[in-house]
Amino acid sequence: MKRRRLQNPMDRRWLPRVGLATLIVASALHAAEKSPAAVSVPEIATVSETVPASETVPVPDAAPPDPAAIEHLRETGVTVKRVGVIGHDLRFWRVTDADGRQAFIATSREGFVIRGQVYSPDGSLTLDTEGPTPLYRSEPERRAHGLARLTGAPLQAETDLTWRRPNKLGVADTSRTDTPRTVWDQLGHATVIEEGKAGAPLVYCFFDPYCPYCHQQWNTLRKKVSAGALRVRWVPVAVLTASQANLGVVGGLLADPRPETLSAWMRSRRVRPDTSEATQRALGLNMALFQALKVPQVPASIYKDPTGRVIRKAGVADL
Repeated sequence: MKRRRLQNPMDRRWLPRVGLATLIVASALHAAEKSPAAVSVPEIATVSETVPASETVPVPDAAPPDPAAIEHLRETGVTVKRVGVIGHDLRFWRVTDADGRQAFIATSREGFVIRGQVYSPDGSLTLDTEGPTPLYRSEPERRAHGLARLTGAPLQAETDLTWRRPNKLGVADTSRTDTPRTVWDQLGHATVIEEGKAGAPLVYCFFDPYCPYCHQQWNTLRKKVSAGALRVRWVPVAVLTASQANLGVVGGLLADPRPETLSAWMRSRRVRPDTSEATQRALGLNMALFQALKVPQVPASIYKDPTGRVIRKAGVADL
């Protein structure tokens, strides 16, 4: 049989497909010393399935160029380093600014920039660029934080889809006005951390200490609170796995419900843990109120509009 000569060493269409890359953890990043806002995550590498020695696989002379978005980011003065590849083409990047703070993004083969969660076909959480742990070390952890409707795990707010009620124009609207007024009336019994000027418009905001979006909500409201344009009552709850495993953190916020205590946690994750019976009772009541709101996620805000209607919103909002 006549052997076919490979004319173009970069033409790999004739090759058998190589299986998906397997992620392995190589080492941990230790950026916390540089900035309180830094997140420690494992460094990752990729290992492909072994190709039989009988098959000659052309090796490219150089790695593919970095996407245009990555180069644009570097032009803004930040350092961007690739730390791994997920599957065939999804590249994972660590971004570091001049102050040592870190952020994480992914890019697709076409150069699209991805923030948030990326799931495997079986529902396991492969990557969470906005989470406290962008990558988990073990398969059980990835499944525990995965998409419950695919993994088969019990549904929880943090592992379910984010549900929204579409309006008549077909645009998602997270504002809800069907909360019974009795829920608003019961909010006065919650243990809260209040900040802002007395007499300013009032909003209750349920938050989980380990929720990155709750931290974003707190930062979003800094200007309005400082200007006296908004009064916020922060309601600590424990809905995420990390909080449920460290109840002393939310207990510490409940035991010392001052704006300074909340600020210390939001800025540098410092709080005096408390697991007393009193804080457990307070947490139980806050959790009951949160469940009564029937919102799928944190942060969750509830307030009255100028007409007196009770409004609730799920997710980060500029109130």
